[in-house]
Amino acid sequence: MIFMDDQYSPEEINLYNPSYVGVVLYQAIREYQAKSPSGFHCGLTYIVVPMSISPRYSKILPVTVATPLAGWVSEHEGELIGFAGVVSAYADIVNSAIAFLLEHQAILMDDDGRYFLTEITFPQKPNYVVKDAKFKDSFLAAGLLGRWFSEASTVESVYAQLGIRP
Repeated sequence: MIFMDDQYSPEEINLYNPSYVGVVLYQAIREYQAKSPSGFHCGLTYIVVPMSISPRYSKILPVTVATPLAGWVSEHEGELIGFAGVVSAYADIVNSAIAFLLEHQAILMDDDGRYFLTEITFPQKPNYVVKDAKFKDSFLAAGLLGRWFSEASTVESVYAQLGIRP
């Protein structure tokens, strides 16, 4: 698996399987693109994965996209301590998932660093997602994040509000 073989044990690779993380990212991109056809900025992938896969963050996500990001961050600043480090730790996992999606032509990237879905589509709620509670939670959280981030003014503002330096 590209990017991951040198740094992770076989158990960790199985846990963060690029196809699993890819399906989660695909859902975020799909939901983002449904609200904002301009495309999903590549920088957002690094935030979506830890926020949707890690229960530490997915359990505190807002219920609705109407919640302002700045207000949510302020309300949960204690839970977000160290989030920038978590984003860095997930980088290789995200890169492998993106490589998987690109290799299987599920997404395309334009010259501006934005991801778009191709004609190949996944079901709205695949059986393998619905049958696994953790997968379903991550999948739904990723969709919420895709919709929520489509409301943000810029990717830079999302990074700044979450205390992440690119």
